[in-house]
Amino acid sequence: MHRRLRLIAILVIISLLAWGASLALAAEPKRGGTLRIAYGNKISHFDFHTAPGYELIMVAMNVGCGLVNVTPDGDFVGDAAESWDVSPDGKSYTFKLRDNVYFHNDTLVTAEAVKFSIDRLMDPATKSGMRRFYEPVDRVEVLDPKTVQVHMKRPYAFFLHMIAGYRTGLVLYSPEATEKYDLDDRKKGKPGAVVGCGPFKFVEWVPNNHFVMDRWEKYHQAGKPYVDRVLIRVIKDPVTQMAAFKAGEVDFIASFSPEHVETLKVQNPDAQILTGPESTPMTAMMKVTKPAPGEKKLSQKRVPHPIFGDVRVRKAVGCYGTDREAIVKIAFKGGATPWVGMISPGAIDSVDVNAMCPYDPERAKALLQEAGYGPDNPLTFQLTTNTEKSVFNINSSCL
Repeated sequence: MHRRLRLIAILVIISLLAWGASLALAAEPKRGGTLRIAYGNKISHFDFHTAPGYELIMVAMNVGCGLVNVTPDGDFVGDAAESWDVSPDGKSYTFKLRDNVYFHNDTLVTAEAVKFSIDRLMDPATKSGMRRFYEPVDRVEVLDPKTVQVHMKRPYAFFLHMIAGYRTGLVLYSPEATEKYDLDDRKKGKPGAVVGCGPFKFVEWVPNNHFVMDRWEKYHQAGKPYVDRVLIRVIKDPVTQMAAFKAGEVDFIASFSPEHVETLKVQNPDAQILTGPESTPMTAMMKVTKPAPGEKKLSQKRVPHPIFGDVRVRKAVGCYGTDREAIVKIAFKGGATPWVGMISPGAIDSVDVNAMCPYDPERAKALLQEAGYGPDNPLTFQLTTNTEKSVFNINSSCL
């Protein structure tokens, strides 16, 4: 079913580097030191395959490693895999692993570990939110200790994107550590239970307070990472974040609130504020479905929305009736891009179709009137927004 959604590509993950670090950006990176980061939200838990939230994903991409990564330009590069081949029919992917990739418990990353990790993601008992993305995978076969083959049920062009992706990406698990410790141990961050193969190893987690990870000396990319330690502090209040930044207690603030950007610029003129490709693009959208009967408000089990089942209503609200320019100006203080479409600007295959949905309130009213709405029968509906952190809290009064 065709849907016209209200979409804005929000580039307001704002990263802030202390003045000392900003002056060194143009120079060659130097080894050593501690990077201190402020998170606005807490990390839920440390089972990488099941934990929700972008905060955990950011950690998983540093503590964990996968088969491949994707560059900002859309190119695939090897991670634990040094090379890969796709069969002519597109139904088999064969990965050759590097010889020098170690888990943080000093065990080698092998084809068995890759199979173990994918099988775990696909197992319904794991209850991974990523499992649905792996539905096209039929089975994983170990050809030899360094070669693993993934067989698909059908050709699936999205497969490499999926295993390299920000939210769906494959994080390899140590079979030994996973079998030695249970799920509860990983969720609680028990020492030895959280074992990855990325550039940093898990050191300490104090829930709702801080997380520490240290440089992994055996990381397969020689000389990396550059810093010795990363300290992540949970600081929810933007004003407190700014105070810590000004006092030199943190070097980097992830997902800073747009309404405080101008204040921060005044307090810290040398701060680097990143809102483009260096940051994490996000998309704000209006979901035009409703929970299935008997399901909770945020349930994944959805059914078509009775109001937005009418294409005229969808066009009136999500196309002509949405002033994207005003939302960007008011809600995001100019730190976003007005956009129509599912793919954020600057991403691969992104197409600017903004001209298809100009802000035209009179046309929107005419469509609503045609659909049977007006002064005697006003259109009403409820928007559910994430209010845990202000950067995600869209000012719906702009509609």
